[in-house]
Amino acid sequence: MNQKALLVGNDINNISHSYSWANLIIGLKEYAKSDPEIDTDNNNKPFPLLYEEIYLSALNRYGTSENRIKSFIASQTRKLKPNEIHNSILDLGIQNIFTTNYDLTFEIAALLKKNECVNKGIIKESLYSVFRYHQTDQHKIWHIHGSETSPKTITLGYEHYSGYLQQMRSYVVSGSKGVYKKREFGSIKKRLLNNSINYDSWIDSFFIDDVFILGLNLDFVEMHLWWLLTYRARAKAEKSFPIDNNIVYFYPEKYKNGSKHKLQMFKANGVETIPVTFRGENKSDYYNKVIDKIRHEFIG
Repeated sequence: MNQKALLVGNDINNISHSYSWANLIIGLKEYAKSDPEIDTDNNNKPFPLLYEEIYLSALNRYGTSENRIKSFIASQTRKLKPNEIHNSILDLGIQNIFTTNYDLTFEIAALLKKNECVNKGIIKESLYSVFRYHQTDQHKIWHIHGSETSPKTITLGYEHYSGYLQQMRSYVVSGSKGVYKKREFGSIKKRLLNNSINYDSWIDSFFIDDVFILGLNLDFVEMHLWWLLTYRARAKAEKSFPIDNNIVYFYPEKYKNGSKHKLQMFKANGVETIPVTFRGENKSDYYNKVIDKIRHEFIG
């Protein structure tokens, strides 16, 4: 039986906080004092490019460094506190929890002190998060988009996304010979065929564990995650190496008709999608149902 892993997005924070992603963008624009004519409400702008627009405007107008901007974002995420869903997710007993969130809500829920939230990854990255995780008593919390404890790692702009994808592709496809000083990794194909996967990176789980995705919109701007799903799907279809794990994406049933384009892409990439119904706008009810499904239907 495959081990289990979770990929959790920011929507679980919306249960108990009114501070949304939209608030972050507005606050970022105001803090950076970027061009007031920048349109942050235009849905045709992918966020990584909107971030570049805000940053470049602030840099050109005032010489604002990117470190300062990312430190501001880290300070905003510190406002977030865990809620009942964070605890329920931890109670599933799944060791590896991947999150796109920068905040430490899972660590706080697990009673980890802030000074204990240090990168335990085998590679001590300063910019990317291929190996980055925090260790609690029973869980590894992998901040795959960076952590507020290290603002430089917060993944936002096109440049950062592109560099991150480059790191991921090297780790998965070609191996990392000459990339890191103290450790080399063969390609995922070589490591799978040699049965030498050591869970050095969260990426490994996408080829050997059953991964459950919840609270994550997974917009197409998340090019590194869509690349990972696509690479895995190609390898499986082309029988390049054995892949027998499952990836399962949970979403609110009421969004089914409006999400056909995304659901079709999940199907093409071998991701099982499960719609879940819930009462009105009660997100706690929705996430409790998702967690119950994982517990009773997949963990047993």
